Amino acid sequence: MKHRSLLLLPVLALLAAGCATGERWSASGGNKEIGVVRLSYEYPESQEPVMNEIKADRIADNRCSTWGYERAELIPGVLRDCSIEDGNRCSVWKVTREYRCANEQGPTLAGNWAR
Repeated sequence: MKHRSLLLLPVLALLAAGCATGERWSASGGNKEIGVVRLSYEYPESQEPVMNEIKADRIADNRCSTWGYERAELIPGVLRDCSIEDGNRCSVWKVTREYRCANEQGPTLAGNWAR
């Protein structure tokens, strides 16, 4: 029985580490008027994390909801910028993704640009 418990320890440690990475997403900007939310995380050059996409979607949905929109829709692609340069290399990267806030009648961006 002791041996089984010891085998579970590495698995539990990996699961805990996987959950912790989802906490790194944070709201990093946006624009309420046109309904765009930005979420970002930073990581050291040699340690790009596996991020929890569902956590990011929830944060964006929550932000859009507080702004009076019904949902957040992912805008494809990510922005990757160097946050901290160390000589000719980047020691800390910042990854940003954007969401469009939308209502039942469709994305808000198109409606705001048509006005």
